[in-house]
Amino acid sequence: MNNEKYWGYLSVIISNSIIGLSFLFTKKAVSTTDPYNTLAMRFAISFFVIFLAAALNLIKLNFKGKDLKKLILLSIFFPSSFFLLQSFGLKWATSSEAGIISALTPAMILVFSILFLKEKVNLKQVLSIMVSICGVVYIFCMKGNVLNLDNFIGIFLIFLSCVCFAIFSILSRKCSNDFTPMEICFFMQGFGFILFSSLAIFRGFNFYELNSLIKNTSFVTSIIYLAIPSTLFTAILNNYSLSKIEASKVGVFSNISTIISIIAGALILKEQIMYYHIIGSILIIGGIIGVNCLSSHTTNNKEEITNNKKKMLKKMRLVASRINFL
Repeated sequence: MNNEKYWGYLSVIISNSIIGLSFLFTKKAVSTTDPYNTLAMRFAISFFVIFLAAALNLIKLNFKGKDLKKLILLSIFFPSSFFLLQSFGLKWATSSEAGIISALTPAMILVFSILFLKEKVNLKQVLSIMVSICGVVYIFCMKGNVLNLDNFIGIFLIFLSCVCFAIFSILSRKCSNDFTPMEICFFMQGFGFILFSSLAIFRGFNFYELNSLIKNTSFVTSIIYLAIPSTLFTAILNNYSLSKIEASKVGVFSNISTIISIIAGALILKEQIMYYHIIGSILIIGGIIGVNCLSSHTTNNKEEITNNKKKMLKKMRLVASRINFL
């Protein structure tokens, strides 16, 4: 593994570790106020941080002469549609149900990457993704959290948010050819800030409501976590990893967040780790390892052999030309 891929994998692991706690904090936030206000404050803070970093020249941005329509399309799916659907979905669905549905994201990314990015995957990689998804589903089913018709709307919205993230993953990989990860992140945070602030103001969000929310310690803690680590840092890390690794491989790492949520529950909420947590975690990790290790070695080897042959031929021609010159 080269250095670029190493940092790409490390970025996606850290990103999904942070996301592992986001369902918990989002649930707390939307229980205090509506999703519009939550998203407005979340993106106001995250955009302020990255704007300040740009103003102090801590990050380099250059949008001159670049096609911003690509970034607008990207931002429509993520963060706009993704976070709206997720926030409203968590208003009516449980975080466990959201975890089950979110486990479908890697499969969606795999299908989209095959259709639109022409990425090559083999049967072993597909089966590995299914093993990882089964691990997530197994954990939540064993906990006794089953889907029901009462919160069908919430579950459906979570499903749509996964579709939006899968589309974002494909578009982000294409945008990485023209924009740096930091430029993509800056534009997305700005787009989200303008959109969600406008929606919150339109809905009647005012100073008095803001003042009461600021006094709520639990809400403030949730918003700060969602704004900086969960929104800003993960956006930078995701965009960077998608610029270095295939979308189908990045997507399967999203199931790491399930393991993190279990560990956090045990350490912070003192929840008991059961045997099915361990079994499910093994399945998730096994699937992640499988999709990345069981790649098309034959294809790669053929390409490597072809490249080596070309290099050898060039060397032979160079030697021959020198002999003829002598």
